[in-house]
Order: sequence, then structure tokens, then C-alpha cells
Amino acid sequence: MSQVTATIDQAAHWAGGASVPPARWNPVYRALVDAPAPAPGEAPAEETVELMRRQLTAPALLTVAVTTGGSTHRLRIGVDPATSTLERSEGDQPSQWSESAAQELPALITDLLERAGVDLSPARLDVRRSSDALSLSPQQAAAAREGLARGLTPEQAFAAVPGLDDSLRDALTATGPRISLALTLHDPQGRQIERPVSWSRLWASGRKGLYRLDQPDGPELAVHPVDGGDVLGTVLPILEQALRFAAGATVAGGAR
Repeated sequence: MSQVTATIDQAAHWAGGASVPPARWNPVYRALVDAPAPAPGEAPAEETVELMRRQLTAPALLTVAVTTGGSTHRLRIGVDPATSTLERSEGDQPSQWSESAAQELPALITDLLERAGVDLSPARLDVRRSSDALSLSPQQAAAAREGLARGLTPEQAFAAVPGLDDSLRDALTATGPRISLALTLHDPQGRQIERPVSWSRLWASGRKGLYRLDQPDGPELAVHPVDGGDVLGTVLPILEQALRFAAGATVAGGAR
């Protein structure tokens, strides 16, 4: 199937025309669409409508995004053990919709990261204990918020925070590529999970290296300096988990 260009609102309009209620959409798309917008011109071919329907209703939606130079490149994958669906976008531009064999997904993700200038290393998940994380104390967080409220740039605000660890300051003021990975699972029939499940992780590239930023139990970030292999070391297991969930959804619901 060739690549199709359309906004998410247009895709939602066409999918709605195919009698797919929003309750069946993956929660990510339910959040992105306020009301499906009528698409200009004639409706696309039935295979295109089916492609968009599969993407919007994907039980396992994996999102990879890279922000660099003020622009964000996104790849949303409707993970399927046979043929996955893809929605690519840059900034506010209309999305590109297509499909891909499951075995090609790791290469597609790697290509997105490399084209955005991310320095990748061979996959290796860095195991880090939460107790070892770098984080702001309540007093430091208050000082940073005060500086930002006064109109300081993040670099100026964190530079003024007393006693701040150099690596933590580097992570919080990083201007290099920022990578986000998110997996959202849903099962409208409740066969595998009763409620949608979401997981996410963020990395930031600073002057001194790469940092993983997590929010384990509250609003404050837990920062870990990591090797470049931590990105693919996380992406590949999460992709495998998404494939397993999607395979279970296919078995439970019958062939889609």
C-alpha cells in the first residue's frame, strides 16, 4: 500500500464513516481528536480507510518522538504481529499513513532516531536503582520554580540553584535531542486488561552525555546518567511487549 497524507482529524472522520465509534479508539487518538473534521474531496479507497481504522483502534500503540531544534518528529505504530500500521508526522504538518511488516519496526525506529541526530549505541538496558537517581530537593525545586516564574531561562534558573549536582543541572538544561517513548494498551472488550495501561520514558541529551528522566512516584523527575545503548535497550523489549499484547488481542477478538 502506498503512503497516504492526511491529518488525524481527517483520518478520524473517515474511520467514523466506517462505523468505528471513538470508544474503540486507542486512548491516544481519543485525546488527540476533539471532533472528526470533514475531509476535503472524495473519501479515499476502502483499503486506505481500513488502514486508518486499524491505526486508530490499535490495541497496542507505540509512540516514538524526537524533539530537536524546536521541531518534533513522531512515529506512532499500531503494533500488529503480522502487518503494523504507521502514522508519521513532523510538527503540525499532516501525517503520513502507511503500513509495515512487524520485523521491519526496529529498523524504522532506529532510522527515525539516527536522522534526528541521536547518538545510538548497541542495545543495552542500564539498570538503575531509584535510590541512586539524581533529583532536586524540595528547597532546590522551589528555588528553580521561583527563577522560572521570574522569567529566567531554564539554564539561568538552575544555575542559580544552590548545591545542584553538575550532572543534574546538565540534564535539566539539556538542549540536545530529547527522545520520548510511550506505549498505550487498551482492550475495549476487557479480555486482557480492564482499563487502558500507559507507560512512558524520556531521555535528554546534555553537554556531558545522555540522561534518562523518569517520574516514578510523583511530579519530581528522577534523573539517571545512562549509556547511549539505553535507548534501544528500552525500545526493543517494549516493542516485544507490545507485539505480545497485540497478538493476544488478535486471538481473543478473532482475525481483524
